[in-house]
Amino acid sequence: MINENEPLPEDIFAKLPGSAAVMSHAVFVDSDRWKRALTARGLPPAEGKLGNAKRISVTRKEVFDLGDQAPTVANAFQLFFYSLAWGLGTRAPRLHQRLDGLSAEQEKAGKLLVTAWTLVRNGAPTGEAYGTLTTNRGAGRIPWFGPAFSTKFLYFAQGSTAHPRHVILDQVVSNNLRQDAWPQAPKAGWWPETYERYSGLLGRWAGQAGERLEGTRLVRADEIELTLFRRHRSNG
Repeated sequence: MINENEPLPEDIFAKLPGSAAVMSHAVFVDSDRWKRALTARGLPPAEGKLGNAKRISVTRKEVFDLGDQAPTVANAFQLFFYSLAWGLGTRAPRLHQRLDGLSAEQEKAGKLLVTAWTLVRNGAPTGEAYGTLTTNRGAGRIPWFGPAFSTKFLYFAQGSTAHPRHVILDQVVSNNLRQDAWPQAPKAGWWPETYERYSGLLGRWAGQAGERLEGTRLVRADEIELTLFRRHRSNG
């Protein structure tokens, strides 16, 4: 169980990167591989940088910009591609299986993604939007698009101007929360209510950080998430 009353850890506060560093956080992607894989499955082609035949870098800001668009099926597939590509990086593990799952259930996936995106846009509770893409037991409703990638889609669906309420949760972040707020954190399969508590915790920590900075700047919840992701990196 997440301890929602745990105060902001000192090491997290000391290493907050600032919103500009979050927005510029980039991941390298083999766009040529993506282009071939999408074409082979008859999926819509990726637009923009991901549709190029070369190795590219994709920043959080570039994916957020896609989240600024209207939540249509066509736009949802682009946001899906980019959030997945950003999360997988150059190695893109199990890319073929993930795209096979999407190809097999395109109509269902499109409806789920648009519904989730619309809930985010309308300010629905984080657990409700997350529960659109995952079951009550934390399994993905779209084949091979599990809880961690669902949180990435929801995160980017907020767009570039929103103060993030939906925050990325993955195995690295949950593991790095074990020492303070989440001692028995599971590595995957987070339930909707668990994700809602997690997002709430990071939102409160962001508020605490802002108070400690005496209002000199707004601290975003994704600053906390990125710092958690990088926690202990130097120690292996």
